[in-house]
Amino acid sequence: MFDGTADEISKLIEPGRVHRRVYTDSDIFELEMDRIFGCAWIFAGHTSQIPNIGDYVTSDIGRQPIIFIRHKDGTPQVLLNRCAHRGPKVCNEPCGNLKALTCLYHGWSYDTDGTLLDVSMPEGAASHFKKSEFGLAKAPRMGEYRGFVFVSMARKGISFDEFLGPMKANIDDLVDRAPDGEISLDAGMHRYFFRGNWKLQVENVLDSYHVPYSHASTVNKKGEQFSRREGDKEGAQVVEEKTTKTADAWKGRRSFVVDFGHGWTSNTELNEKGRSSPAYDAYKVALAEKVGKSRMEEILTPEFHNSLLYPNCSIMGLNIHIRVIRPIAPDLTEVTVYPVKLKGAPNEMNSANIRLLNVTHSATSFVQTDDLESFRRTQAGLKSNQSDWIDFSRGMGEEEADPYYNATRESAMHEMAIRAQYQAWLHYMCEAA
Repeated sequence: MFDGTADEISKLIEPGRVHRRVYTDSDIFELEMDRIFGCAWIFAGHTSQIPNIGDYVTSDIGRQPIIFIRHKDGTPQVLLNRCAHRGPKVCNEPCGNLKALTCLYHGWSYDTDGTLLDVSMPEGAASHFKKSEFGLAKAPRMGEYRGFVFVSMARKGISFDEFLGPMKANIDDLVDRAPDGEISLDAGMHRYFFRGNWKLQVENVLDSYHVPYSHASTVNKKGEQFSRREGDKEGAQVVEEKTTKTADAWKGRRSFVVDFGHGWTSNTELNEKGRSSPAYDAYKVALAEKVGKSRMEEILTPEFHNSLLYPNCSIMGLNIHIRVIRPIAPDLTEVTVYPVKLKGAPNEMNSANIRLLNVTHSATSFVQTDDLESFRRTQAGLKSNQSDWIDFSRGMGEEEADPYYNATRESAMHEMAIRAQYQAWLHYMCEAA
């Protein structure tokens, strides 16, 4: 029986390797729900999902159902989706608009900030009953940066600003691309499940090592991946032409890590000067009109490829989208992918971005399906008990300080980013032990 003490948890992580139980053990998974998803700052939603008063979106933070809603005063609120009377979920739909939140069981009604408005047949309430004590619970802590809303279910811990830290630049890199300085997540979503542990998807976000192999079917005879941005005539050089060797341009990519398991990979090398199409050219004009030509050129000089806000949110800078990872069971994970619309950009540009995302990261796309199959096979393989350890030792000892980003960097073909994720995992799991 796994008792969850800091000493026992620490034995699961060794330099360059982790024990397979972190992917398969149900007791460890339950501790993750409590100590990571019950304590860390978790992505809850984007304000563009709830533009109007009464708009709401329901989701889950770990095991806890939430309502992300726009209150009457215009502020976003994150409420626990549980009636204060007998416990049913108050909102059962994935999204909608309501003037008040009413429980179907006994008709208790709540305001959009969770305040209890009305109790059916109030004459039957106990003499000591006080409406003010029976509102919907709120997430203990909430933080917002440029529309990205995170919550922590722990009343104490690192502040939101500490958590986000230098990753604000990665959010800025995305949002600044919008001529109006705002993005929108109102273009629908892709949602799918895979039979594997949630950490497999988290690790994959910053793993550039797998691309020439897992995604070999996306590479043409010249060694180029298909175009994944509007205006590009070709994609990244992944392997050398007429060989199966990884291209030098791909091997030149770098990974960066900062505190709390966050990190990113450097931009994919593409033909920036040759990027052009009617939609992209019109977008450049719209952006330059708002920020000036010089600033426009800075914004459109790619800096980040994939960024991870540990433990459950990633931002893709190539074919732009936001991905949210939700653990359901040790071997079952939900992934939601939101296409990003750039406010103020021509409709043709936003439509092109969404179309390309359908090609790369839908459940039946060229790219994401390869990863999901890798996750499924990994989870199946980990049932073998002939070896208890998973190796993440590539590049150990080659890490170096990066003074520009105030980060640690290494080749993206190495596994420094995954080791950093497990240091954060160990911190969360032991701190609450």
